[in-house]
Amino acid sequence: MPCMIWLAAIVELIQCLSGRSEHWPDFAVLLGLQFVNGTVAFFEEYNAGNAIAELKASLAPKANVKRDGTWRIIKARELVPGDLIALQIGGVVPADAVLNGERTLEIDQAALTGESLPVTMRRGDTAKMGSTVRRGEMDAIVSKTGEHTFFGRAAGMVAEVEQTGRFQKVLFNVMIFLMGLATVSVIVILGILLSDNGTSSGEILTSIGTAVVLLIASIPIAMQVVATVTMAVGANLLASKKAIVARLSAIEELAGMHTLCSDKTGTLTLNQLQLDKPILFNENINGDRLFFLSALAAKRLDEGQDAIDTCIMNKALEKISKCEMEKYEQVDFIPFDPAIKRTEATIVHPKEGKFKVTKGAAPQILELCEDRARVEQKVMNNVNNLADRGYRALGVAVSDGEGVFKFAGILSLFDPPRVDTKATIERAQKLGVQVKMITGDHTAIAIETARRLGMGTTIHSVNAMREAPDTEEAFPSEGQNNKEDMILAADGFAEVLPEDKYKIVEVLQMCGQIVGMTGDGVNDAPALKKAEIGIAVQGATDAARAAADIVLTEPGLSVIIDAMIMSRKIFQRVRNYCIYRIAGTIQLIFFFFVAIFFRPENSFSDTSEKNFRLPVLAVVLVTLVNDACVLTISRDNVIPAKDPQAWHLKEVFIVSAVLGFVAMLESVVLLLIGFSAGDKASGSGLNHVFFQNGSASYGNVQSFMFLNLCLSDFITVFAARTRGWFFTRRPAMTLLGAGCIATLAMTFISTCASFGGMERITASTAFMVWVYVIIWFLIQDSMKIGAYWIIDTFKIVDREAYLNLVERKPKLRMDAAGVRKFSQNLRKSIGGKGDLDFASSFSRRGSSARYASIDAKSRNPMSI
Repeated sequence: MPCMIWLAAIVELIQCLSGRSEHWPDFAVLLGLQFVNGTVAFFEEYNAGNAIAELKASLAPKANVKRDGTWRIIKARELVPGDLIALQIGGVVPADAVLNGERTLEIDQAALTGESLPVTMRRGDTAKMGSTVRRGEMDAIVSKTGEHTFFGRAAGMVAEVEQTGRFQKVLFNVMIFLMGLATVSVIVILGILLSDNGTSSGEILTSIGTAVVLLIASIPIAMQVVATVTMAVGANLLASKKAIVARLSAIEELAGMHTLCSDKTGTLTLNQLQLDKPILFNENINGDRLFFLSALAAKRLDEGQDAIDTCIMNKALEKISKCEMEKYEQVDFIPFDPAIKRTEATIVHPKEGKFKVTKGAAPQILELCEDRARVEQKVMNNVNNLADRGYRALGVAVSDGEGVFKFAGILSLFDPPRVDTKATIERAQKLGVQVKMITGDHTAIAIETARRLGMGTTIHSVNAMREAPDTEEAFPSEGQNNKEDMILAADGFAEVLPEDKYKIVEVLQMCGQIVGMTGDGVNDAPALKKAEIGIAVQGATDAARAAADIVLTEPGLSVIIDAMIMSRKIFQRVRNYCIYRIAGTIQLIFFFFVAIFFRPENSFSDTSEKNFRLPVLAVVLVTLVNDACVLTISRDNVIPAKDPQAWHLKEVFIVSAVLGFVAMLESVVLLLIGFSAGDKASGSGLNHVFFQNGSASYGNVQSFMFLNLCLSDFITVFAARTRGWFFTRRPAMTLLGAGCIATLAMTFISTCASFGGMERITASTAFMVWVYVIIWFLIQDSMKIGAYWIIDTFKIVDREAYLNLVERKPKLRMDAAGVRKFSQNLRKSIGGKGDLDFASSFSRRGSSARYASIDAKSRNPMSI
């Protein structure tokens, strides 16, 4: 498109330099449009490159390194494998490094892996670049730096992503169609003009000028600007709802999204540990007392407490003040040690005397308790049940004055879902969008989160996906899903790495789906960049925000649903504009193609023109005024669709062709009436309806047709914007107001101004043109309804195929051996060993039956 505008501008400039000053306005308009389009494209490309720039900036922290026998602070990018570095509390790990000390470190890897709890690491473990030290200090030896680190691989994957948005592809296809149509037609028109008007330099320039202007009028050079403005208005509205749009075309893609892949930690959940209902084993201790006792077994620090102690302390302080807690003096404290897996505090209280409280891993707590034999079986059953559901269980025991411990109860900790997440997922499903959980956390935790959110519990470990065959060759006999079907049918995957998230998005895209991805960590950045719609949630890292297309600035995902509904409205507006603009192109190019065969010199004595044509400025006015006016379609009233939206270009072109050819026929008929009013013509009877005395000059007919083209071209937008009758949905006042101003302005020009050989027409003639155009508009709207009816009745466009991309499920047929193999695999995936009764496997995991999906057509009980 820019190449065509440059070509047209150069031809206009040649004519200007040859002394034809009337072409300067045309040249200026073309040059202005080129700079507008170039500026928009530049800023889109600039913003798209920010992800890589942000990741590179994130790869430049400081490091405390020992060189030449002394410790010094250097830039992390200057580290090399083998360097000895110091890791300290609160510091960011500057490179992948192997721990080299006797102590332990608690490393927070939430931004990298999505794990909500810090990981305890010891000598020989590898701390990943970008993670944070929460507790402890230790030296470490650098093992990997830069692009070879876990963090660096994420940066590299983002840098490798190069893809064209759906809207760019659609716009390109539309432009190719219209350019091909316009170019062929204009070449034919140019040939006719040259053969009819001679080959003198003046006539050649005139013919070329006419052809170029027709080309400009036919190619929708303002389509990119109108579409950009429409999406920019929507982006502004989304910003008011706390969603910042970084790439405008993502709005259009959001309207067609099939699947939303969501990170768990910090996105579906709060990324804040909370205590669930406690399990009590001592009738003298209630829930609040148990929380208080466990808080006494925590180190009392104003800051620096680990996540578990912070959670327990906050819960206890809901029922008791700090002043009350200070009465319980902590005279001795044994901190958490991986060897004993518990903490212990010795407490002295004026009334309760001296006693001890301990909390930690339940088996270790039971070993201290006098009542171990009585409660051990029940305790371990509860602990195992909590572990299966993804909870972290802590046992709590309290001693009497003599130091004898009794088991008090079990605390269960969980990273809870956000308050609005379940409702958000339900709204997304009602809008035809499937939500999948993609997390680096453990499988059991992911399943429990999915259960709470009601999103289906078909959550697989990423190892199952990696081991799944790429094809279906071994599928029936092995009893396995192939990789594509597994990803399509699953409700989510756990324990994933950045490359796994990237792969999941890639497979869904290969299946034809439009994929959205939410996330907040560095590990999400590659998938955010790969997905058509990358959404960074509130609190996301710089790398995630830069890789995303939409950035949320308030907690929760509910704004995504608002964005989805708004994007479907914007999609409708852009689609309506494209239908209108294609129809306008068809009308103009075919009208002038037919009109070139009309011979003005045979009907009018006041001209020697051999072909009918309008002045250059008139054609430019028809195009630009209507396009500028239709910019207001960005605020038109539309109804959002209930399903993901696709362009269905076949339908767009059919409807556009019907609207365009009806408008073209209307203009050709009116041109015949105009020519019948010439002083050399015999008249048709209708010429008396439009012109006083039934006669008109060639200049009058040019103004007459100029007004018709302006009115019929613009009024087509009211037919294009609805599937039913034009009056079934009220247009926005901005669109209606702009249309009235534009059409009245063109009416004023045609009745009051003369330029380029055009002569004014009377007010009565202009009024009759209005009436004529409105009558034909009703015919045009009727034909449009008929076109949609034919498309729907004969299924010319298969809308269901696009929607069924979400519903596609694998169909697995197995014999008895296949059933046994499948049950063994399922048993392994939920942490068991050996065989498992097939029916009980499904009852244990509920909707995990979707792992295989039932073939509804089969009645064979062994067919799954």
